[in-house]
Amino acid sequence: MFLLSHLLVWAAYLVLFSFTSICLASGLFYLAEWVEEYTVLTKKVIRWTIIVVVVLHLMLMILENLPPLYLLLGLVAHGAYFSLLPSFPYIEFTDPRFLVSVALAISDHCLWFWYFTQYYYPFSEILAFFVLIVWAVPFLFFLSLTANDSNLPGAGYGPSPSSSKKKGKGKGLNLRSLFSFLGEKKNQVMEQADPYASSVKLG
Repeated sequence: MFLLSHLLVWAAYLVLFSFTSICLASGLFYLAEWVEEYTVLTKKVIRWTIIVVVVLHLMLMILENLPPLYLLLGLVAHGAYFSLLPSFPYIEFTDPRFLVSVALAISDHCLWFWYFTQYYYPFSEILAFFVLIVWAVPFLFFLSLTANDSNLPGAGYGPSPSSSKKKGKGKGLNLRSLFSFLGEKKNQVMEQADPYASSVKLG
């Protein structure tokens, strides 16, 4: 009975993890669709989120006993994020501003992760800090990557024969195409697992 109960617990964890992953993927896909349709509103949301996070950094400097240099790095990182807004949603992955923003985002995350492993804080406070202070703005920019290709001038029209070959090699994956690819793979797996259901659907 002891072994069986452990197996049941792990099976329940596996089912819970699967459903959680599906819910997260569905939510991200919906947000990516929303960002693609309302790019102007998304830009305003990102701008005000940056402003709020900067104010929170300043309040933490005054009210909390956190390392000022780490908070200063966070301010610099959000300044780099703000520099991406004038060209939003057109973000070039080779743009120095984008590369600097990515480097600062990774550095900010690593430094705070190291800090919270050295000093004890309740898990709820650590999670709130990372979600609101460290991850919020990079996550919004990550979702907005889906708008890069779809909002380019002429994106709604078919490519010309002369340009299709050039775009075939240079076109990168965005968030929406990634989710579409995963959805197609899931359907293929389901059809292979239950060929009778797929044949009935086709008939």
